[in-house]
Amino acid sequence: MGEDNGLSKHRRPSAMSRLAASAKRPMHMSIAASVAGTVAVTGTVVAVAADQPTASTAKPRSAQRDAALTGIQQVALRDTVQLASQEQQLALERIAKAEAKAQAKREQARKDAAAKRAAERRAAQRAAKRAKEARKSSASRSFSRVDAPASASAANVLDLAAAAASGAYYVHGGDGPKAFDCSGFTQFVFAQVGVSLPHSSSAQRGVATPVSNPAPGDLVFVYNGGGGSIGHVAIYAGNGYWYEASNPRTGVGRHRAWSSNVSYGRVL
Repeated sequence: MGEDNGLSKHRRPSAMSRLAASAKRPMHMSIAASVAGTVAVTGTVVAVAADQPTASTAKPRSAQRDAALTGIQQVALRDTVQLASQEQQLALERIAKAEAKAQAKREQARKDAAAKRAAERRAAQRAAKRAKEARKSSASRSFSRVDAPASASAANVLDLAAAAASGAYYVHGGDGPKAFDCSGFTQFVFAQVGVSLPHSSSAQRGVATPVSNPAPGDLVFVYNGGGGSIGHVAIYAGNGYWYEASNPRTGVGRHRAWSSNVSYGRVL
């Protein structure tokens, strides 16, 4: 009995027991290694996944970035358009000012030219008036009557009258060389032979010597209406013709005598 107990306490494991134990140890280690590897791989995957943005976070961030860029671009574009508009407005204002200045300059030049022309007209009118007054004054001082009958000088007067009438026309107040009224024509013709006459038919009647039988070269004075004041003067050409500046319709030339209510005067 005691031997049996000793054997039971100190008996070595049998071969089958050792084989079973050795088989169990590698299995446990393999399981542990497998578990550890799985944990390691899982940790790596988790770590890598943690470093990468998920689809749910990546898309909003990209949209936010694009929205931010679009907002900046819009602001820059708005500022550029606003600056260009301001520069364009300034350019238009400069052009408008320049045009207004040029227009004012042109208007002032027009006014200056008009004022100059008006001053020249007034000066010419004053000069013409002085010349006319000088001619009247000279005629009243220097006229001398010649009572001699018509001579070769009278024929010369007729030639001068024909030349002056050629191409001339009637103008009230005209005294030559191509525009005449009646007394302006006789004044112009006789001035060429040295006889100064006033520019008035009645005044010429006052400085002429009355004659009853006219000769070529004498003055013909036509009375208004049935008599009274003198209204017209011509140069007697003989044979019932006159040289005269008659009126705008008839003009200037050698015309047949058209009135018998006349008188004659001689200045040569």
